[in-house]
This record gives sequence, C-alpha cells and structure tokens, in this order.
Amino acid sequence: MYLFVGLMNGLLAMWTKLDLFTFTVLVHSMTFFVVGMAVTSESGDILFNTNESDVLVHRPVHPRTLLLAKSINLIAFTLILAGALNVFPMFFGLAASGAQVWFPFVHLISMILLCVFCAAAVICTYGLIIRYLDREKFDNFAAWSQVIMSILFVGGYQVVPRLLDRFQGLSLVPFAPYLFPLPPAWFAGIDSFVAGDQSADFGVLGVLGLVLTGLLAWIAIGKLAPSYGESLARLSETRTATKDSEAVSSRTPAISNPILRWWLRDPVERTSFRLAAAYMRRDRDVKLRLYPSLTMFLIFPLINLLDRDRHGFSAFLPLMTVWMLGMMPVQALLTLRMSQQYPAADIFAVAPLTSAAPLFHGARKAVICYLLIPALVIAAILIGYLAPGGAKGLLLALPGVVALPVLSLIPALTEEYLPLSRPASRGEQYSGSMTLMFVTMLALAAVLFASFIAWTFGIIWYVLGVEIVVVGLLYWSFNRIINRRTLVRADDGLFSYGPKRQSE
Repeated sequence: MYLFVGLMNGLLAMWTKLDLFTFTVLVHSMTFFVVGMAVTSESGDILFNTNESDVLVHRPVHPRTLLLAKSINLIAFTLILAGALNVFPMFFGLAASGAQVWFPFVHLISMILLCVFCAAAVICTYGLIIRYLDREKFDNFAAWSQVIMSILFVGGYQVVPRLLDRFQGLSLVPFAPYLFPLPPAWFAGIDSFVAGDQSADFGVLGVLGLVLTGLLAWIAIGKLAPSYGESLARLSETRTATKDSEAVSSRTPAISNPILRWWLRDPVERTSFRLAAAYMRRDRDVKLRLYPSLTMFLIFPLINLLDRDRHGFSAFLPLMTVWMLGMMPVQALLTLRMSQQYPAADIFAVAPLTSAAPLFHGARKAVICYLLIPALVIAAILIGYLAPGGAKGLLLALPGVVALPVLSLIPALTEEYLPLSRPASRGEQYSGSMTLMFVTMLALAAVLFASFIAWTFGIIWYVLGVEIVVVGLLYWSFNRIINRRTLVRADDGLFSYGPKRQSE
C-alpha cells in the first residue's frame, strides 16, 4: 500500500512540475505522518512490554543499553514503512525543477533522520510523561491522536492535489522562512540545500533538523535512561498488584436497553458483546489498532466541500463512502481477534461451549452497535447535507448498506472466530487479513456497481427488492454454516488453529 502511495507521490513531481523544495515538503510530510502513526502505536509495546520484566529486570543490563536497543528496534521498523513510501519519490524527484543527480542519496539520508527524529520525540515524550504524569493518560492521548493523524493523513492526500490544481502549481519556496516550526520542512531543507538550490533558508532549515534530531536523541538515550529503568521496575512491581478497595462482583449487570435485551438473548453472546465493548472502550492496544483505521470514511464526504460550488451531483461520493463503511465491520472484527492478553482466551477451551458462534456474534453485534450504526448515521448526515443532490446520494448508497450485515459474517465463515485469542504481532493485522479484506472489497464493489447501473436506468427500487431477497438467503446460509461448526479443541486443551504457543 505504501509503495503504491509513494508511486503516486513520485508521479506528482512530473505531472505538476513542482520545484524540489515543494516536492520534498509534501513527501516528508506524508512520511512524517506515516512514521509518526507507526511509532505512536508500536512504541508502548516495544518500550514497556510487561512480559519482559520477569526476564530483564533482575539482569545487570544498564537502562541506557536496553533503551538504545529498543530504540534501534523502533527505528528499524519505521524505516521499513518509510522506505516503502519513499522508494519511488526518491528517484521520481529527479524530475523536480532544480534537482541534482545525487538527490536520491541525499533524500535517503534525510528520510533516515526523519525516522530517528520521530522515534526520539516519542521516547522523550514517554520519558517526560512517566516522570511527571500517569502513563495511562498518555496512552489515551496517543490513541486519540492517532485518529487525528489519520484524518490529516488521508485528508491531506486529498486536499493537496486539489489546491495545486486550483492554484495551477503551488510553490512553497517563498514561504520557507515561515515553515521553521514544521519538522517535515527541516528535512526538506536538507534535500533542497544539498541536492538543489543552495538558499540560506534551506540551509537554516537543514541545520535545524540536524541539531534538533541530535538533541532529542541525546536527551532520550542519555538523560531519560535512568527514569526509564525506574519505570520498568515500577511496572514489574505493579503487574501483580491488586486493589483491595475494589470489590469484584460475580453478577453480570443487566442490560437496561430493551432492544439490546431482545437482540442479545443468548447469555454467551451477551457476555461476548460486553467483552468486546469493554476492550473497544478501555484497551489501549485495541484502540490504537482500531480507531485510526475507522476515520477514513469521514474524509470523502468532507472533501466534497472543496468542489461543492464547481460540480453538480457526483455518484462517486456516496459509493466510495459505503465502500469504506463495508470494510469497517471486517476490519474491526479482525482487530478484536488479537490482544496482548491472548493467553486468557484459554478459558474458551475449557468452557462448556459446543460452538464458537455465540462468541463471534457477540463481538460482531458490539461492532455493529458501537461502530457501524453511528458511522452510518454520521455518513448519512454528511452525504445528505454536504453533497449536492443529497437525497440522490442516499438512494444510491442504499443497496450497499443492505449488504453490510452479510459482509459482517465473513470473518467467521471459513474458520472459528474467538475474540481476543491471538497475539498482536507487529504488522500481522495487515498481512494476515488481506484476503478477507480483498474479498470484502470485491463483493461490495460488485454490489455498488450494480447499484450504479440500476440507478442510471431508473430501476434501482426493483434491484433493491431483489437484493433484499438474495441478502436474506445469504445471511441465513452463512449463519447456518457458522452456527453448525463445532468448536475444535486439541488434546492438550488448547485450540488446534492459530499460531503455535511457545513452551514456557
């Protein structure tokens, strides 16, 4: 995905005839958001993995050595993402005006410095927060900042080409003195000064990037290492600490909403519903993996504000919004399958369950109730209010909405689905789940294409009636397959699927 995005950014230099500084500012800005999101989401697990305390705390490893090793781990991970995003712009940037032949080598160095800067900035922030504030507050802030960065990332990728087209080629060179507070401009200054125009402003920006990157790295490793060691010790001490003041109730509180009580009549399904909802509200790892990926569908209705006065009704907006919404249940359910506390899922192996279907349906209904339905309401308001011909857009999107319940069954269609039962390996959510996402994308794309054809010929209501019958049959068939599949257990009491557990 990042290779493809990088290819589009590289072609931007050839299509719009950008100067080198403007091009590198755009490329480094997108790299900054991608790397910043990755560092923010992965840093907590890398720096403060509670499972490492039993092995490392009592060993004579200096905190500075341990922090440096983990920092290199974090930087190496971000370099993979940044490298994929910059491999094409690194060479297509030679087409920008003023670029020298050694630009690819210079851009590679500035990209590495940007990754080091992001990692050092997050480590310094963690160190200061842990020294003076509660880490849990920073984790909550980091989770919601991911949502904001996702909006800026996707929105910026949509807004910038429109601005360049509207202003017939925008150059940021005259605004270079005003870009000193922006980190992407610092590393763009390195590219422009060494491999382009040797302007004094570019030189100052480049020096600023070098100095601040070195300063943050020195503070992170040299000054915050002692507090990092102390925080690891406190973390290992508080892992098994219990709050005596909190009374644990054995009774499950009743659901007050009568609609939910009717919808969740199975007690196992109701418990799974509560479990998934609690993790979506409270667990930092789930929030970091889930919420940023669910903000993208909001961008497409908002982008229409830029073109509202220039164009009439466009079928692209409602179709693309529903297409994004169709992937939401699958992506959320795949996220809820993973957890840092996955060994606790062994309770499913000894519980008297004949099938994993109630557990899946409970998690699925939690996603529908707390994510999909609010998203549908927000999308309907945005399309109906912002898009020209809002009523047409809502009608065009209706067949895609009808297909969403069937698409939400896909994660449990081919194998047993047990919530929070798999370890959250880095990158596994994207690499291991691409098949299900691809199937969902193709299925919904076919529905939306048929919707567009029916809307074009004025027979959408007839097609919608046929679709309701077909969707009802598919929903009944898929549910029958899921409910009739027995829960398979291995001889040792663990599940027979998924990653093998390491012997302890």
